[in-house]
Amino acid sequence: MSNLLLELAKPESGILRPETLEQITIVSGKMVACDPLISHNHPFERTIQSGKYPVVAWWHKEEERIAAAELKLSDTRPIRWEMAVRPGQNVNELKDGSIFGYPVDTGLGCFGDVEAIDKLDEMEARLQRDLGDDFISLYDNLIEDVLSERDDNWGSVIVCEDTGLNVVMFSSGYGDGFYASYWGFDADDNVVCLVTDFNVLS
Repeated sequence: MSNLLLELAKPESGILRPETLEQITIVSGKMVACDPLISHNHPFERTIQSGKYPVVAWWHKEEERIAAAELKLSDTRPIRWEMAVRPGQNVNELKDGSIFGYPVDTGLGCFGDVEAIDKLDEMEARLQRDLGDDFISLYDNLIEDVLSERDDNWGSVIVCEDTGLNVVMFSSGYGDGFYASYWGFDADDNVVCLVTDFNVLS
C-alpha cells in the first residue's frame, strides 16, 4: 500500500488536509479517471450507483499541492484498497512496482461519468465548429476560464444542463505523469471511495 493510501486510511499524522471541491453527477455508474484534455473515455470495470457524490482534494499541507483526489461514496473510512482496473486488466499480471493508471500530459486529472467524458469530447467538437478560426483548443476556449475561478487548482465543467452531468478537474500533484486510482473498502467490504494517487507521498 502506498504512503498516501495509508494516510487516507489513518489520517492522524495530519500531513494531508481535505477540501471538498464539488458534487459530481453520476448517471451510468461507469466511472472514468483521466486527463480531461486527452479524454480517455474508458471506464473502470467496477461500477457505482447513480447519484451525486462529493469530490475531495487531499492537499499536502507543506507543499500546498493536491496529493490525491477522492470520489467520496460514503462517510465510512476505508480499511482496504484495490487498484481500479478497466476491462481486460489484471493486477495479478503486473510486475512488481508497476501500476494500471492514466497518463497526464496537461497537469490535470479528473473524475467523470463515462457519459460526461463523451459529452466533453462533443463540446470540443461543437466549439471548434461554432468558433471556426477563433477556436484554439478546449483548454484555451473553455477550461482555462473555469480553472481560473479556483486559482487554477480545480474546476467543474457542466457538460449537460438537463441532467447536471459534469466533469470535476483538478491539478495533478507535481504535474504530468502516470497515476493509478484505487477503490477503498470498509470493514463490511462495501466500496466507500475512489482515489487517484498523484505520487506526492512516495
